[in-house]
Amino acid sequence: MHHWQAQGEIKRNPQEPRRYRTLSDPVEKRGLSRIATSWPVTIITENGPVEAEARKITLEGVFIHCMERLRLDETYRLMIKPPGEEINVMGKLLWSNLEGATGRDILQGMGFCFVKVNEAHRELLREAFLKYGEE
Repeated sequence: MHHWQAQGEIKRNPQEPRRYRTLSDPVEKRGLSRIATSWPVTIITENGPVEAEARKITLEGVFIHCMERLRLDETYRLMIKPPGEEINVMGKLLWSNLEGATGRDILQGMGFCFVKVNEAHRELLREAFLKYGEE
């Protein structure tokens, strides 16, 4: 057993480089290419569909302008609709600023990370990035 490994635990050696990217690292998240949009989004909830608007999107997640309060850490089906397309993904609600944004000059909404995207819809997302991304 190594000094960095407690008995009965399997831990990553801190001297070894990470072999994956962590989405919890805000510097890395901000390093992703993102585009500003105003695409309609339908969020499928247990209480029915909620209409909203995708305002910033990356290949890993989306900021959605929405006034509906949804449960954090829940996974929702998102139907993102760039012009002439519909991209279906499963997104986990990571954060919401609905509580603290009232009366402040902040766009109210929530951040989702994509947790399940089939290859066809991932390709539609890539194509939308190429078509609508910054030139």
